[in-house]
Amino acid sequence: MNSSLLLSVLALCLGAANSQSNAKTCASCHSTAGLCTQKTGYVTCSCTSGYVGNGVNCTPIASCTTDTCCSQGYYWDNRVGYKVCTDINECADSTTNKCVFTSTCVDKKGIYLCGSTKNISCNGTICAFDEDCVSFENSAECEDPCFDYQELNGTTRLSTINSTGVFTTDRYNFGWFRYIGSGLRIQEGCVGPVKCGSAEPFTLNSSHPAIGEGIVMMNLLANTVSGCTAAGTIPVKACPGGYYVYKFSGSLKSEVYCTGKYRSSVLIYQY
Repeated sequence: MNSSLLLSVLALCLGAANSQSNAKTCASCHSTAGLCTQKTGYVTCSCTSGYVGNGVNCTPIASCTTDTCCSQGYYWDNRVGYKVCTDINECADSTTNKCVFTSTCVDKKGIYLCGSTKNISCNGTICAFDEDCVSFENSAECEDPCFDYQELNGTTRLSTINSTGVFTTDRYNFGWFRYIGSGLRIQEGCVGPVKCGSAEPFTLNSSHPAIGEGIVMMNLLANTVSGCTAAGTIPVKACPGGYYVYKFSGSLKSEVYCTGKYRSSVLIYQY
């Protein structure tokens, strides 16, 4: 494997990707075909033999005819002798591959990961320290992520939330994101497991970068039942106007990036 692929999120490979869901209690698993496995503080739901799905939704194999029977990242292989949910190779399909460069895409079971674009030629140019190479109208261009991002609800993954029901995940989010909510950013420091709507959420290991520092690779923590452990890195940028943006590139762990509140006024800066 090319070393350039071993970026931030590949260091998040702390578990295997499979067709299951994390939840607080067994009550969230499928009522008749769900297999509930007890963990410390939460459970995992999967489907029993003869069924396909993510453990919350399970369909008899004999009744399945379309991709809707399968978990995200899989398709229904209806060929004679198969009849099984098969991994989608997102890297091989331009409609599903959200990596800027196909060469940095790594396919895994049910998911895929995008490698780093740092110091890679972006349509003939190496991007400045405060820009990133992004896809724009079927081309690659250097852009300031402070003005080219997607929005993500930060209030549903606060560090003050004790996880309940079926847990959420950020493993399918790709690109630059800004949290929407009053003064929200990724939480700094340890918060503990089964928080933020997740089983073992990610937080930052240190303080956010300051205005003018450009895109900074920040160390992550995984808040596991055994304590906080190192969990790779994530690109972060402090933006004028009082907010931060973060680059998500997929994750093998079915977790979320935990959020917390801060005083956005300290970030306001005029060029």
